[in-house]
Amino acid sequence: MKIDLHVHSGLSECASTNYIELVDAYKDAGITPVLCNHYNALYTKEYGGKYDRRSYPSVYVDEFYRTVDYARSKGLDVFFGIEVALTLPDCPYAEFLIYGATPDFLIDNPTMYDLDQAQLYDLVKGNGLMLVQAHPFRKEQGHFPHDMKKVDGVEINCHYRFLREEERVRKLAEENDLIVTCGSDFHRKGQEGSGGIICDKVKSEAELKNTLLNNKFEIFTR
Repeated sequence: MKIDLHVHSGLSECASTNYIELVDAYKDAGITPVLCNHYNALYTKEYGGKYDRRSYPSVYVDEFYRTVDYARSKGLDVFFGIEVALTLPDCPYAEFLIYGATPDFLIDNPTMYDLDQAQLYDLVKGNGLMLVQAHPFRKEQGHFPHDMKKVDGVEINCHYRFLREEERVRKLAEENDLIVTCGSDFHRKGQEGSGGIICDKVKSEAELKNTLLNNKFEIFTR
């Protein structure tokens, strides 16, 4: 099966495609999306965003279930993921992808965006999950590799506006014995299918995480 490991719906303010358009696009493309909406402090009212800290996790989870319900009506699977942004001493907006989590993990850890990278990694690994640094060489937005001992992998990101830096990502992974993942960073229709993985059939977030950690997949890009 083909899986896109990095997909956003309208819950992420930078995305222009709602969950119905997202599902229809991925159904037509024959690709299973992992919904990894943004989860960060900047989306809370405390920092000028629109979500109350107490309700933000429920809003995030509700968007996932809304997407899943519509996807089921179309015969499409959708997996749960999280793209959490941290404020680090060397970077105000470092982004990390969490795989293997279910909505309960987010509900139980509603302010994970206040952690540092080591704390987030310990939380993720303590729950048997996987942590990947998103687009580590997206220099256009000030992203760069952080602590490579506190992630399981790094991402080839296929967002159309930014350089993929595939060679640099693969070299970084090799130097640090990390897994290389890939996703489209879908924000609008037309991006579906620009990047992801090909693997045997998986039926849950846990199976997907195990497939990634065991490197039982191939990467595809367009």
